[in-house]
Amino acid sequence: MGATSPSKRQRRQAEDAYLAGAKKLKRDDLIGAEQNFRDAQKLDPTNRTYAQAIAVTREHRVTELMQQAGKAQMAGQRVLAEGLLAEAREIAPDDPNVAQRMAALLGTGTANTADSARVGSVVPESLAKLAQELSGGSVREPWVIRAPQLLGAVRLQPSDEVKSFHMRGVVQDVMLNVARAYGIRAVFDESVERKQLRFDMENVRYEQAIATLGMMGHVFTVPVDAKSMLVAKNDPSNRERLERQMEETIYLPEATVEQITELANVMRTLFELQKVSTINEQGSIVVRAPEAILLPMNRTLRNLMDNSGEVMVEVKMYEVDTTNSHTAGATIPTSAGVYNVDAAAAALVSANQSLVAEAIAQGLVSASASNLVVAGELIASGLVTSSLLSSTVGVVGGGAMMTGITETGNVAFNLGMNSTDTRALDDVQLRVSDRQEATFREGSKYPIMSSSYNTGLSSSTSSALSSAKINGVSVASLLAQYTGSSTGTTIPQVTYEDLGVTLTTTPWIEKSGRINLKLDMKIEALSGSTNDGNPILESRQFKSVITVAEGESALLVSNVTKSEVAAMSGIPGLSDLPGFEVPNAQNGEKDTVQLVVVVTPHVVRRRSNLLAGPQIMMPMQSQK
Repeated sequence: MGATSPSKRQRRQAEDAYLAGAKKLKRDDLIGAEQNFRDAQKLDPTNRTYAQAIAVTREHRVTELMQQAGKAQMAGQRVLAEGLLAEAREIAPDDPNVAQRMAALLGTGTANTADSARVGSVVPESLAKLAQELSGGSVREPWVIRAPQLLGAVRLQPSDEVKSFHMRGVVQDVMLNVARAYGIRAVFDESVERKQLRFDMENVRYEQAIATLGMMGHVFTVPVDAKSMLVAKNDPSNRERLERQMEETIYLPEATVEQITELANVMRTLFELQKVSTINEQGSIVVRAPEAILLPMNRTLRNLMDNSGEVMVEVKMYEVDTTNSHTAGATIPTSAGVYNVDAAAAALVSANQSLVAEAIAQGLVSASASNLVVAGELIASGLVTSSLLSSTVGVVGGGAMMTGITETGNVAFNLGMNSTDTRALDDVQLRVSDRQEATFREGSKYPIMSSSYNTGLSSSTSSALSSAKINGVSVASLLAQYTGSSTGTTIPQVTYEDLGVTLTTTPWIEKSGRINLKLDMKIEALSGSTNDGNPILESRQFKSVITVAEGESALLVSNVTKSEVAAMSGIPGLSDLPGFEVPNAQNGEKDTVQLVVVVTPHVVRRRSNLLAGPQIMMPMQSQK
């Protein structure tokens, strides 16, 4: 059963609630705006605009909560970030981005105790169960096949002491003593040069001391086990030979082929990686690099992938066709004739002698009456009909010179009007990812014959071969048996043209919140006329780049086509005289075609409003 139709009062109240929600949405009061939109939908459930506004507002809330969770995570407030993501999951439980963020957050980091005490009430009770599901705990889906967990790279375990050093000597001796101070055994490759250096540092930990020594001695270290490391000269060949590589697969299920290629190029350029492979069919990138490179690379890619948004582009095309035609005037005779009345009466009497004699015998007419009187009596009594008399419009003269005037046409008066009005509305909604191109087509493919060819012989060749024979059999009959016809078959070559509307759009969400739209619209239709048998196509194309605010409508095309046809008729010569210029018939027709295209973008999922991502510590690059 469908929803009951609301009353006029309920419609007005729903519109007021919708406007109030729109004002709150403009002030970023998302909770209040959603409540107003829900009130409007409750009052008027038949208006789908209210349901759409609720969905857009919920997307805004989820995006805002995810952005706040990201800021809290960067600030070290892990529990606050978990609470914000849990709230976003309650709003959109099926959103894969929220689940991915929650899984990434629960897999890393430690909670700040002060922050946990401050926002502990924000975290719902189901968060522990959710963390268990996302982190691969005991709650598992039976249909999911999980791969075994592999061990990571070998890591050194030096002592966490703070020490001071004042040493002088060759690189091998200084690094051996510094590593031994933190409980690490150093083994040197033969490529390490024996160069003198002076090493003075106060209150440093292992990482600071070894990194400084590596820059001073132009060496790098490779862990062998938890308490041993190999030291070698820092050059590309040694790094390629000794440095341990780790392989990682980065999954991008929602990315396009162009996005995957761009991200792979970023890895090669920014991190100087050589072993990067893209698998477009699976939507993934396989990278092989040292662990020190993979960690900052993952953080950089996470910021790049989390910044994508989505825009719903609503396109409305209005078309109004109006035709008005009117007919006014009179139809007058275009030709006239004359005849002698007395001669016509004599001919009528002569042709009906028996009727005249009978009329005289009955006393209907006098025997001495003239031919004109006798003919008139016969016609008046209905005994005789005359087409000449029925077309007579008047007589002039008298006696033997009396002349009749006839007309062959009919006099008619015309007064009429005909009007047709056709209205069409196309409402198209496209959901497009930020900076991605989307194409919408509506229409049909129309076949047009571009060329043709014949499988048989021409008439001249066929006539030339008609007398030729092979083994007593006519060549023409042999060809007819092979091709099915002596003249062959005509095969057309057909190309198909797209008729209708083609719309291509690429949205770009700016940092200010406005939306930049690249639009390309093409409308093609048949004109109704042909050229050499081929139909002529009417094509209208519009290309532009516009920038509008979210929810703001932009008028793209306003096209008005008018045609007017008028026809007048009159009497030649007479219509040129003063006072007779008015035509006795006038026909007119007016055709008006109006086309209006309106585009309105709506942000469904916002991109990150951060002007810059977190600062990432990059590892020392090898010397080229």
